[in-house]
Parts: sequence; structure tokens; C-alpha cells
Amino acid sequence: MSEDSLKQAAELLKKAKNILVCLPRVLSTDAISSGVALHLVLGNLGKTVRVVGSDQELPESHGFLPKSGEIATNLANLKKFVISVDLKKAPISELSYSTEDNKLNIYLTPKAGFYQHADISTSTSQPEFDCVITLDCQDLDHMGSLFEQNTEFFYATPVINIDHSPANEHFGQVNVVDLVATSVSEIVAGLIKEIDPNIVNSDVATALLAGMIAKTKSFQSSTVTPKSLNLASELMAAGARREEIIKHLFQAKSLSVLKLWGRALARLRATEDGKLVWAVLNRADFERAGATPISLPGVLDELIVNTPKAMITAVIYEEPKGGVTILAQTHLSVNGLKIFASLQPQGTAHDLSWHLAEGTLSDAEAQLRLGLEMLGNK
Repeated sequence: MSEDSLKQAAELLKKAKNILVCLPRVLSTDAISSGVALHLVLGNLGKTVRVVGSDQELPESHGFLPKSGEIATNLANLKKFVISVDLKKAPISELSYSTEDNKLNIYLTPKAGFYQHADISTSTSQPEFDCVITLDCQDLDHMGSLFEQNTEFFYATPVINIDHSPANEHFGQVNVVDLVATSVSEIVAGLIKEIDPNIVNSDVATALLAGMIAKTKSFQSSTVTPKSLNLASELMAAGARREEIIKHLFQAKSLSVLKLWGRALARLRATEDGKLVWAVLNRADFERAGATPISLPGVLDELIVNTPKAMITAVIYEEPKGGVTILAQTHLSVNGLKIFASLQPQGTAHDLSWHLAEGTLSDAEAQLRLGLEMLGNK
């Protein structure tokens, strides 16, 4: 990442009035936390800010983050269909409407005279946002339905692309991509300093530290650098509530989540060399635990911390509505997107997922083993 890109992003945000912050389709604590931090900072600067994710609800454990409750799951009303009526010849007296047979009927009563077809026109309003920030997205498709349903808007609006993945496609007008950063939160911390070094308060510091702690697994990851440790120290000095972060992200687990973790650990499997470690869960496991798949990233994190020699770590589970999903994380030296490219995974090079619409748990296990074989042949 060049210092120029950081300065360009800061200048663009200083000039913008209405800013849209976009999270990836598969939410991560890092993306959520950095999104919250930007919402707080830009809001304090008088900007209108909206944070939006798609395809996934915010985990309950993240409710302690300020402004997290304002994260939307869709981009409704991005553009409005406008019906314009020329009132020069016939000022309006009354307006009403009704719906009938899936049709909207609008009734206009003029004070005098009448309206003709030539008096009526239609148009589409321009989006309210003049700048977009994407977080933890390798490309625009990583936003899922958020991008799919608003393609024209994203191509017509300046995009600041913030990421730390080597697979990032540099799709933004400004690309703040730092390959050695531990997290997106670390990059966002640098951007906030560039905007205003004195604006980081306790809430902002807590959000940024939460993202870093989650992404580095409490600073146990091999990606941790002296720079990231210094930043964590600065955030603590700025009032980051570390105990609160640890409590909500790691300690405050519901009984249903603990039951699900227990079932996953009971079905833990590994290859003889320990390079591939995975857990398997079926629909009955979720029903008996009273839990949902949203709890599974935490299970995966626990596996990674306790199996440091594994090159590929995964959780395979049956979806409630059918099919099988694989959540996988790879060692820093392994690009999971390349190893499993034929399966069209979503995510980053080291944190990815894919879905088998008609596959079985055994099929998913075979895919993981094949990925390990491909790794061994390289």
C-alpha cells in the first residue's frame, strides 16, 4: 500500500457528504468492526453515513459495538421512480392513491382544467451517495446481492477499496490494499489517522481493536507484526475496552452455541500428517443444539488456534434448507482461492467458503482431501 492511496482516500472522504460503507457477503468481525469505526468517525465529521451488508444477519455477539444496530442488510430505496406533473396550466387541488390487482392508481384532482399525457413525465432519482467504501472485499462480487442488485450504481460512484488480501482485484477508483496488514481494521485505523489524528475516541478505539483481536485470534496469528502490536497499544491508550471485547467475542457464549461447539469437536477429523483438520455437522446437530450456522466461524477459530500445524482447517455442515457448506481457513503460505478455484469459493485467500447445492458431507470431505493433494503436488 502506498501512502498516496491513503492520502487520496482521506481527501475523497473529506469532500464527500453522503458515504456508503459496504461489508462483504460473508460477514467477519474485522469487516463489521472497521465499518462501525468509519461510521462513528465520519458521522462525527458531519457526514451522512450508511453501513450495509447483505445475505447475512449481524451476529448477536457483536451487539456491543456502537452503531452496530444500524447496519442494514440491504440497500433499499437507492433510487426512486419519480412521476412529475406539470402544474402550470392546472394547479393541483387533491392527490390520493389506491392499489388494485397489483396496480398502483394515482388520482390527481386539479383546481381547474384537466391534465393531459403531455403534462406527465417519469424519471429515476440519482442515488443519495457520492462515495462508496468497500471493506474486506476482493472484488465487487464479494458484496453478494448488494452489488448484484445495484450494479449500475457501483460502476457510476467513486469507490474506495480497502482490503489486505493478495487476491484483491484493485477495482476501486482508490485502492487502499495493504498486504502486510493483519486486518482491515488496521488499515482503517491508518486512514482515520490520515483524516484526523485526534478524532479516535473510546468507541472508535474499541471497534478497531475488536477487529484486530478477532482477525489475529487474540494476537496469536503468525500475521502479527510489531506495527500491529504498537497500534493495539495506541488503541488501548485511547480508551479501547479490551475486557468488553473479550467478554462478548470469546466468553459470552450461549448454551446452544456451546452445545454446537461440543458436537463439532466430537466429530473432529484429521489426516495422518495433521495438515488437514475438519469437523462435520449435520442438520440434526443444529436442531439438538438449538443453534444456527452463524455460530460456526467461532468453531473454526478454535480449531485453528489448537491445530497450528494444519495447512487447511475446515467446518463442513448441512444447510437447514438443503445442500452442504464448507467454511475453510488456510495457512498463510496457502492460497485457498487457488487450491479450490474449481469450486468457485467466496472469501479471501486464507478465509473462504463454498456451497454444494446437491452434494453430501462425504462429497465435501473428498473436496478437502483433493485440495490437500493439490497442495502437496505444488
